[in-house]
Amino acid sequence: MFFKDVVGHDGLKNQLIVNVSKNRISHAQLFLGPEGSGKLALALAYARYIHCRNRGSEDACGSCPSCIKFNKLEHPDLHFFFPTANLKNMGSDDSSEKKPRSKLFYAQWREILLESPYFRYADWLEKLGVQNQQTIIYSEDCNDIIKDLGLKAFESPYKIVIIWMIEKLQHQAAPKLLKTLEEPPEGTVFLLISENKDDILKTILSRAQLIKIPLIADKDMEQHLVKKTNRQPAQARQIAFLAGGDFAEALRIMGSNNEPQEDFGIFREWMRLCFQKKVKDLLAWVDKFSRAGRERQKAMLQYGLTIFRQCLLQNYHAGQALRLEGEQREFIEKFSPFVNHINALEIIEAFNQAIYHVERNANPKILFTDLSFNLARLFRQGK
Repeated sequence: MFFKDVVGHDGLKNQLIVNVSKNRISHAQLFLGPEGSGKLALALAYARYIHCRNRGSEDACGSCPSCIKFNKLEHPDLHFFFPTANLKNMGSDDSSEKKPRSKLFYAQWREILLESPYFRYADWLEKLGVQNQQTIIYSEDCNDIIKDLGLKAFESPYKIVIIWMIEKLQHQAAPKLLKTLEEPPEGTVFLLISENKDDILKTILSRAQLIKIPLIADKDMEQHLVKKTNRQPAQARQIAFLAGGDFAEALRIMGSNNEPQEDFGIFREWMRLCFQKKVKDLLAWVDKFSRAGRERQKAMLQYGLTIFRQCLLQNYHAGQALRLEGEQREFIEKFSPFVNHINALEIIEAFNQAIYHVERNANPKILFTDLSFNLARLFRQGK
């Protein structure tokens, strides 16, 4: 990952480059941002730039021995730590070698990271095969960090430790890390990645320089999609709008077999059936859609949340902020009176709950039937 590959955030990139050029690299930095904002991608590009032997004014060279090792995430002075779980196939051996820790899952980590650093926490759980299991950063990881930092750097003046989802750090393990975070060995750089500041231990938060990473601007995402994925401008604009600043969502949209226009057609039919309360037709729609895959169902619910937000903008006379065109814009203008201050919060909460249950393999027929009748009630309530 180079700075040029990070979507948007030009100001932050320049700030990090200036810090390196002026030798103002803080020993502990917290990259804080929402899901899909690119915080991990930015941290990787920053780490590459720090290690690069022939840095340019805007990016790493890409050809020095350090950059070549970074291409496969095999630089000896780059260390990753991340949430893991105690898997059944790890056995019951109590030795430290068998206890859950990041180093046992490096193969899976490299694989998902090399595919794209824009992935979700749920994607990592799926990669581990523990979708319904809690994952944490264990005390053994803290022991490994201390051990790794006790060794001399191999090739670079800096040893960089990237801890992804620092909020998942096991509380009883934190004391092992605090002393090292406060007074690390010379040439150590901690890059902490987080999505939720409130879940981070205050003792850790106070020891790191905070770098806030916002959602990606629609314009930046559009330009990236046109330039890097050869999307037509109109299509890139619609994907950026639907993604809402979340590039992981943009990748999901592009990876699906359905175009946004097809999503709109299915969603519009569903809303009309709910509003008209045609029970027989509605049950037939549910029966058909329940056979779609779980990711397809989640995507439809996410799309619905986007439409409801646009309806609220229309209701509050902010129609100029609508990014949709043609049939979709016309639909929102007609549909928005039925999604208003009376029922909007309940509708949005119902969709968020549905997404939660889809992720946990709820029976789709029961879920979408219940949601559909609930929507029919709420639409009548909002008239």
